[in-house]
Amino acid sequence: MTPDHWLAILSRLTPETAIDLDPAPEVPAGQGLPGWPEDGIPVSARLWERCETGASYLGVRLDEPIAEPEGAALRLAAAALERGVAPIILTALDQTGFERFGFRIERFLPGPGADRAAWEAEMTAFWQLAIIIDAADVAALG
Repeated sequence: MTPDHWLAILSRLTPETAIDLDPAPEVPAGQGLPGWPEDGIPVSARLWERCETGASYLGVRLDEPIAEPEGAALRLAAAALERGVAPIILTALDQTGFERFGFRIERFLPGPGADRAAWEAEMTAFWQLAIIIDAADVAALG
């Protein structure tokens, strides 16, 4: 996916307020991120690694539809363009709301013996996903 792809997605979005894209304050080594528990959650080093394409891939787990996917789509497209972190939507839903913006959607097809965790592991290996986050967390940013 090229920068033109992400610019096209951004051009289709109409946010009502500006989004602060400035970096978060520096976090001293060994401490958690602001808003995270005291023991901290380490930032994924894999997220900033670049594979041959120059992009890192981020899995976005979507278990239920987001009421207004435009805000989440804007944040994901901005991250893709600014940081080179391409989101892949992982879902079992027929419609996610992200299709109309041109996002890559990978669907889990539940059936006899289907294992969601195994499927996510397969998607992680296939796309070389750095991390998988919940879409609800992306939608809550704002």
